[in-house]
Amino acid sequence: MENITNYQIVSVLLSGPYNKTFDYLVEKTKQAKVGQIVIVPFGKQELLGLIFERSKNKIKKEKLKKIKSIVNLPLISKPFLDFTEFFASWNCAYKGNVLKLMVSPFDKKSIQNLDYKNYKPIDEEKINIRGNFKKLNFYQKNASKEILNGFNKNSNCFLLDGVAGSGKTETYFEGVNHCLKNNKQVLILLPEIGLTSDWEERFKKTFGFKPLVWHSGITKSKKKKIWLSSLYNKKLVLVGARSALFLPFNNLGLIVVDEEHDLSFKQEEGIRYHARDMAIYLASKINIPIILSSATPSVETIFNVKLKKFSSLYLPSRATGSDLPEIQIIDMKENPTSSGNWLSDVMLKELLTRYKNNEQSLIFLNRRGYSPLTLCKNCGHRVQCNNCNSWLVEHKKEKIYLCHYCGYKKNVTGDCEGCNEAQLVSCGPGVEKIIEELSNHFPNAVIENFSSDTINKLDHFTESLKKIKSGKVDFIVGTQIIAKGYDIPNLNFVGIVDGDIGTYGGDLRSSEKCFQLLTQVSGRAGRHLKKKRGLVYLQTYNPESLVLKTIKEMNKDKFYEEELNFRKQASMPPFSRLISLIISSKYEKTLNEFSYNLFECAPKYKDVDILGPAPAPLNFVRGRYRNRFLVRSNKKIYLQNIVRDWISSIKLPRSIRLSIDVDPYNFM
Repeated sequence: MENITNYQIVSVLLSGPYNKTFDYLVEKTKQAKVGQIVIVPFGKQELLGLIFERSKNKIKKEKLKKIKSIVNLPLISKPFLDFTEFFASWNCAYKGNVLKLMVSPFDKKSIQNLDYKNYKPIDEEKINIRGNFKKLNFYQKNASKEILNGFNKNSNCFLLDGVAGSGKTETYFEGVNHCLKNNKQVLILLPEIGLTSDWEERFKKTFGFKPLVWHSGITKSKKKKIWLSSLYNKKLVLVGARSALFLPFNNLGLIVVDEEHDLSFKQEEGIRYHARDMAIYLASKINIPIILSSATPSVETIFNVKLKKFSSLYLPSRATGSDLPEIQIIDMKENPTSSGNWLSDVMLKELLTRYKNNEQSLIFLNRRGYSPLTLCKNCGHRVQCNNCNSWLVEHKKEKIYLCHYCGYKKNVTGDCEGCNEAQLVSCGPGVEKIIEELSNHFPNAVIENFSSDTINKLDHFTESLKKIKSGKVDFIVGTQIIAKGYDIPNLNFVGIVDGDIGTYGGDLRSSEKCFQLLTQVSGRAGRHLKKKRGLVYLQTYNPESLVLKTIKEMNKDKFYEEELNFRKQASMPPFSRLISLIISSKYEKTLNEFSYNLFECAPKYKDVDILGPAPAPLNFVRGRYRNRFLVRSNKKIYLQNIVRDWISSIKLPRSIRLSIDVDPYNFM
């Protein structure tokens, strides 16, 4: 009989929906350590797991199962174990699901079958430091000096706040260079896949080698190699989307969150989290600097600067020496368009001038497709999604109606489904309608549709951007995707079709989003002009809007001051904590009954408000009805524990889904 005293007990976190660890036996001779990836029996199956801690339970060894195998890999570091614990606690997620994100390229079979002896890590010797850097201006030098000083301190969080085109990337490259010289790893987070190719090109010109790239578009085999490199290689630079945060770096020296304000850093499906906030925590655990870079920082980041939690580095002028663009407000009440058109005469006149001068123009409208609404003039019927209570968007080129929430689509027909009369009319513009209008005015012009409908693959995206940058495009018609930091040398005029999108509505962050988006898109104009300024025309029916006025005056300090005052008076973040509960079911009656029962057992705490239940603004999506609760407290209360205890007090029916969104950004 086997001697049980030859075994020790370890606690293993399993990959999957598990929040507690499970105890297993492992031979003492195998010298099992915290941070080792293992394969363990669990019920009738085998699961991938991680030795999370030494067992604290007093369970008889005879009752425990043995670990099947210890995977021959370096240890997952202690800061990443702490990160897993914090991430799960803060975002009300299972710890095991966080582990699943961390080992996402592998399952138990593939991680066991890896040929470690033949694994060749990315050659660190190829990472040469050429020192081929652009000459920095006075402000960039001062900012980079502060960043380099931050490596001698613990947990420095910098806001690199600079106007569009101020050279923020070249400034934080100094920090990247410092890490490489000291054989450290660097993680740079970008909000969109499309940004990586442009960023890669700038990086290669500076450093002479390509960084590792991590996003959803790369193959699983390549992901496995990059994952292993983050664990084996002491020196590397990795640029990626928010999921790159979960790679098991073993020697991280710097984190950069570029365009830190961007909503794409907020994960809205599955485990909901904000990559920027989680990156700040991770940097603090490793005691390394983190740089948050943006021309339009988030309100939360500005608030933390005011509290002196973050250090602010400001770049007030463009690195090219060009001036910031002039912004003119076009009052559409005084400049009405002709019937069926959306571009004012004053904007068309400016577009003609730029076209004759061989200058590029960007026409910005944050609506995809041809028209957001189609209705019948005869009976008033609206073309609506079968799975959501949202209107279908007409995509004229593809001859379909498409739901932008669930993907439902149907062919465009001339007859109304309500009365069978051919009385359907398109209401409101999308980018396709603007392209049609431009084509009527400029029949020989080259027009590029730069939206997610047309730029849906990375290769196509890269080619389209290359075509624009080479000057082969006269007019760029784009949605918010074009506002994300691209440098287009010959683009000197920006026309914003609808400056009122986002300035109205019940969204807590609507003003902030509108300010950031319109400021960013305005910043594309005239980045390389020397003797004159770029020009921005902003069409609006509300020229007195505070948001639009601060954009015109380029007075972002005033915007943040007003926005923070509003948030304080309303007791909203960053002056309070918010957690949203989204409850859904295929059956409206079942949903409402459960919502009422949940409300009945809601906790009653001082300084904790529970608002709801109420139907979500979009209360029927993908065939499911949706209700929402909003839980608010002061900053001193750890609201997550209250919400977890509340949810655990009631049994969740199988027909009900419940999602917890900590620090919500989307209120639909």
